[in-house]
Amino acid sequence: KLTKQDKIHIFKEWTLEEKRGTYLGKKYGVRKEIINYLVKLIKIHGFSILDKPHTYYSKEYKERAIKRVLFGDEAIAAVALDLGLSSIGMLSNWIRSYKENGYNVVIKKKGRHTLEEKNKQRAREAETRKPTRTEIAQAVAELRQELGLGVKTILAVINDPENDLPHLSRSNYCDMLQREDQDEIKRHKMIKRIKEIHAELKGRYAAPGYRVVADRLHNKGFKANRKTVYRLMSKLNLIGHHETQKTL
Repeated sequence: KLTKQDKIHIFKEWTLEEKRGTYLGKKYGVRKEIINYLVKLIKIHGFSILDKPHTYYSKEYKERAIKRVLFGDEAIAAVALDLGLSSIGMLSNWIRSYKENGYNVVIKKKGRHTLEEKNKQRAREAETRKPTRTEIAQAVAELRQELGLGVKTILAVINDPENDLPHLSRSNYCDMLQREDQDEIKRHKMIKRIKEIHAELKGRYAAPGYRVVADRLHNKGFKANRKTVYRLMSKLNLIGHHETQKTL
């Protein structure tokens, strides 16, 4: 973050030494767009703008600024500079939030969010977010194991236009199996459950062994032999030292 003194030096180097955004950006470790905006801001408002305290912007103030851009055809940079905002990003964030909230300005409550609010927010995001192709590939692999269906049959269901899911062709699926971690694609649920079982058992065992974890997996309905469980736990660095020692 630039200090007040940094900003003064940047302005002087720009005006007196004719240094420009690319050079100054590299020197001070910020993007050239930030440099360009800062110089224009000081030219319009003077150095006193650097002493502007943290300001609370009302709902009405934000809405007027947003409408100048969306409905008044003014450039974001021009409005931000006119209002003396510390960055273009501030106004850009107001506009993004305005659109996301159905063209309404929402003032966030001060203070930390409660756990319940965070969980509700995560749930809302999970509902609206479409699964990625990697997640779909994981689902295909899991359905093949659980239901014994062929790739062609599963992909036909996934690629049905009514399902509104990202399209995944057979060649894309095969390509992902080659590029991505095979275990993460084919055994995603099992890996997740192994981690959970290991975490549960750590309180009772100094280093939960793969045999115990394998037995727990079988009880949960997973089809996996001990050799596979041992390999996955080794890959995840969950094998205790006593598991790797050879019996004399």
